[in-house]
Amino acid sequence: MTATLVDLPTLDFAGNLIGFPHAHRFALVRVAPDNEVLFRLTCLDIEGLEFVAAAPYPFFADYAPEIDDATAERLEIESADDAMLLVLLTVGPDLASTTANLFAPIVVNVHTRRAAQVTLVSGGYSLKAPLADHSDPRQRAAQQAS
Repeated sequence: MTATLVDLPTLDFAGNLIGFPHAHRFALVRVAPDNEVLFRLTCLDIEGLEFVAAAPYPFFADYAPEIDDATAERLEIESADDAMLLVLLTVGPDLASTTANLFAPIVVNVHTRRAAQVTLVSGGYSLKAPLADHSDPRQRAAQQAS
């Protein structure tokens, strides 16, 4: 999966997010214009439904989920360059209590804007992986210095 993110104003989910059977269309918006890591995933089908999503690689450099062939086919992903990976965050009052769902990432075809949440059957990924434990060491050093 490519670590470079692009703006995708509207995502159409092939299926739905786990636990939200009527949520199929989302707007993907950067939390800040120059931020390529954090996004708001705002549902266009259900008013008030919104998630915080992140590119996993700045926090989990070794994250390498295997996406099954059926999902790749459903999303028309032919190569890793076609795909973008996002993880949903549970935001706490600070970075130390914010977690990422690595067990069920969102895979997006950057060309068609079709997306799917995928439950990973292998890899032993966590539903609540702490961001603070895996953030960029340079960020941790800067936070500790301030």
